[in-house]
Amino acid sequence: MTRSKLIKTTALSLALLSGASHASEADIYSIHFSEDGKHLITGGAGGYTLADSVEHTGGIKIWDANSGALIEALGDRDDLDNIFGDQYGRVGNRRWGISNFKDVVLTGSYPNGKVLLLPSSLGRMVDNQKTQLPDFIGGYMDFSGKQPERIELSKISAKNGNCDPKTGFHDYVGPIVPSNNGKFAAIVVNTCTARTNDKDQQVAFEYSSDLHIMDLDKFKVTRTIEHLDAGVYALGITDAGNRIAFVGRDQFAVVDTDTNEHHVVESYPTSDFMIPRQFSSLQFSKDGKQLISLRNVYDIETGKEHSLKWASGDAKKPRRISSVRVSPDLNFFAIVMPKRSLITFGDDGLPRSYGKADKVVLLSTTTGERTELEITDSMTEGKRCVTDISPDSQRVAVGCKGGLLRVYDTNTGKLVWNKQNVGQKSDNGLMQVEYDPMDSFYSMLDADLIN
Repeated sequence: MTRSKLIKTTALSLALLSGASHASEADIYSIHFSEDGKHLITGGAGGYTLADSVEHTGGIKIWDANSGALIEALGDRDDLDNIFGDQYGRVGNRRWGISNFKDVVLTGSYPNGKVLLLPSSLGRMVDNQKTQLPDFIGGYMDFSGKQPERIELSKISAKNGNCDPKTGFHDYVGPIVPSNNGKFAAIVVNTCTARTNDKDQQVAFEYSSDLHIMDLDKFKVTRTIEHLDAGVYALGITDAGNRIAFVGRDQFAVVDTDTNEHHVVESYPTSDFMIPRQFSSLQFSKDGKQLISLRNVYDIETGKEHSLKWASGDAKKPRRISSVRVSPDLNFFAIVMPKRSLITFGDDGLPRSYGKADKVVLLSTTTGERTELEITDSMTEGKRCVTDISPDSQRVAVGCKGGLLRVYDTNTGKLVWNKQNVGQKSDNGLMQVEYDPMDSFYSMLDADLIN
């Protein structure tokens, strides 16, 4: 697996979100099954843009996975502000600031688990002349409604770089990637150093990327590997937290965190590092012995890989992908393929968006068979969808912009239950489309980015 192919085929949630001024209370940005499979947790807008007449339920919602009943809602703009503050935001994205619950991770099960907010990257910009390395990686909220708190980067001696942020180089945290079961997180802390060449006095910038493994139940750093690489594009961690995979400036490798043994897949001796617009997540098998991409399964111990069934033939190769989930039993992928939208202008001069809904397909890893899930027939629904797979691999949940929430049986592809207009307490089961003129622009931007 080459670096470029791996990053493209294992990227999760690549779609750029539109600005906070276009957020809707009904939008769903993230979706997760609980560890016991009994509940679904969705993340959306935190009430920041709602009119006074709209009763806000909360950006994080807990659903009964069997019936679709709304169990509880929590999380608003104040919770985001209490965790991140105004000066903190995502690095590697065009937009500074955190205004929604896109980066939701669940550890444990309702009502005893916790909802974590882990952005894929995090930085703090003091002003144009100064940056400050964050001392936390995100925050959490438990289901008892207590005050949200930051997840501190404890037991880490901070390193301060000396790069000028005006050059585009600065200290930051990221990628930040949780394990699939939400029990561990792999965290890369990047410090930048400016070096002057003795011969021509030109300034060169160099990153040192240190890896930290955190227990997300105790919020304690359990392992640190200094200078993992000089910049990291993609990262993954096993459910046991004892193995990570990364794609960096210098190499693509798997590391056993207990022994620091490296399994090098590829080396890149002459590469330069630039902060990516999006960070990718690498996927392991449940036992942590295999590394998974859409094209291959890489056996870590033997260093061998085998191609999956749909790796041959254009009909079996998804070209544009915005979300990927791997079933725990490795029998299939759930893949969201975004559709382009067409912009036209009405007599009133306002833009109108037309186009098909996102496609969500299940791809069998053994037969190559594709099962397309029926999301919606409407041209204005089913855009910018995200998915998750239940722990027993029997069900797939799909959430979309505009408040579409559905659960399907993975064996048949049939709809189990459906919820619409999930953003407001007056949930009458009817879809009330809130038109967003920027949606089609960002859809085309995402398509170009993924291509």
